[in-house]
Amino acid sequence: MKYSLQGTTMQILNVELEEGEKIFSESGRLVFMSDNVKMDTEVKGGFFAGLKRKFAGESFFMVNFIPLGGTGLMGFGSEFPGKIIPLEIKPGEEIIAQKDAFLLAEESVKLDATFTRKISAGFLGGEGLILIKMQGPGLAFFNVGGEVSQIDLKPEEKIRIDTGNLAMFDASVDYSVERVKGVKNIIWGGEGLFLATCTGPGRVWVQSLPISELAGKIAEYLPGRKTSGGSLAAGVVLGSMMRR
Repeated sequence: MKYSLQGTTMQILNVELEEGEKIFSESGRLVFMSDNVKMDTEVKGGFFAGLKRKFAGESFFMVNFIPLGGTGLMGFGSEFPGKIIPLEIKPGEEIIAQKDAFLLAEESVKLDATFTRKISAGFLGGEGLILIKMQGPGLAFFNVGGEVSQIDLKPEEKIRIDTGNLAMFDASVDYSVERVKGVKNIIWGGEGLFLATCTGPGRVWVQSLPISELAGKIAEYLPGRKTSGGSLAAGVVLGSMMRR
């Protein structure tokens, strides 16, 4: 499998597969494919696995892509402005990611949904009780909002992150949600009531633009809101782009 990334904020992932190779992707993310590529849509892992993925914000159905009679070319796109992250997942290694983060992976990668380790983290963390889990070995691709920063945590090292900006992390990282301390911080801090606390060892990927924040900002300029004509027109255009 060969791949390349094009673009900056609305990237396209170009994939080249040899005959016999196979990948699967989130439904609706295909941009183009060569004529010799076969598509096969299925409920990967069975009905209950598909149901868990649906609750985690992913598609009930997954789409397989298989080249026939030679090399196959495909292109995939993200559904919101941001970055596509390629990640080689080692045997036995697990990655936990926010809903909507999965884009595509090699056939050897196992995609599942998982409950947050602590119920409070699920209710307060902004991403829900169920997250997606990717298990290696194999190459997987994730899409996150805005720019992305990878933070490597040492054992017992902690970092606090706005709940919406936590994109994905190694399964070895302990994830919890804590209330922001200080009355002034809660009332005037502008960062919400809760922050996610990640404790190492492991990697953490942080996104600069959660899709929920982008949607909220666009909503300010949609019809029915008090805005100037120019801003309103811009909002209508952006809203139309997001629905595509």
